[in-house]
Amino acid sequence: MRILEPEAMMSEDQVVAYDLLVKKYFQILHSGFIETIINLSPSQGSFLDVGTGTGWIAIGVAKYSSEVEVVGVDLSEPMLKVAAKNALNEGVGGKTKFISGDAKNLPFENETFDSVFCHNMLHHVPNPIEMVNEMARVIKKDGAILIRDLKRLPKLLTEFHVNVLGLPYPKIMKKKYRDSIRAALSESEWNDLFLSINIPGAKLTKQSITHFSIVRPSPNKRKDYIKVPASVFVQPFKSLYVSK
Repeated sequence: MRILEPEAMMSEDQVVAYDLLVKKYFQILHSGFIETIINLSPSQGSFLDVGTGTGWIAIGVAKYSSEVEVVGVDLSEPMLKVAAKNALNEGVGGKTKFISGDAKNLPFENETFDSVFCHNMLHHVPNPIEMVNEMARVIKKDGAILIRDLKRLPKLLTEFHVNVLGLPYPKIMKKKYRDSIRAALSESEWNDLFLSINIPGAKLTKQSITHFSIVRPSPNKRKDYIKVPASVFVQPFKSLYVSK
């Protein structure tokens, strides 16, 4: 049974602390996800990051894709404030925009975006199909889509993941990891979700032992492969989170 996390983080102190943890510990997941988005999407156009948080995935996509504009949407105003500041600091303030919005009722017209993506957001919503359908609504017919999240595990396996894969994490980060796994979809629920949606050309894939993705490359995806740089430590693990 899923034990949901809060849908949005509203406390400014919590958001600042969360942002520091993301920058320090999420490099492997984010680098692989950003590289996947860039290479499955057109080389130019309007992109949407659903549940953008403090903006690091939107920023990474804007940074390594020279001809795209990225909109990040989130329910939390403090998150959006930090995201905009991060984008300016990373030199992509002119290529990104962060706006308030509900992932289950996106404030955009049908078929608006060339690429739509979402990372670790499904486990925050009670009925993920509503969110996936909204993402499918705003993507162009030839657009790319990438939705990735954790999978829920039995209690003993959860503790193994938290204490082995999360070995370098501080106590607060281990708690967050444990809470996220408990809130995620099980493998059978991922399969049920995938069978319930209507995204022609999409497939359900696994990343390492931790994540599932719903992926649809654009038929107009970029021809030159872009590799997202990563540190010597991150590079060997990043490939586990790149979808082809």
